[in-house]
Amino acid sequence: EIKLNVETIEGFSAHSDRGALMRFIDRISPRPDRVMVCHGESSKCLDLASSIHKQFNIDTYAPKNLETIRLR
Repeated sequence: EIKLNVETIEGFSAHSDRGALMRFIDRISPRPDRVMVCHGESSKCLDLASSIHKQFNIDTYAPKNLETIRLR
């Protein structure tokens, strides 16, 4: 059994810039325990994941292209 919630966020663009994504993380409540950054160039995903971790103390992960993720 996987404890996972998938939420749809209306009015939120997948093409938001870094500032909009950081503001989004800042405003959500409660804050997530973990964030997976998986849309965009690898270096940009790693950089965003690092920034989220540093600013909000949230565990982050940026998987590699075509990497399989095991959820449990």
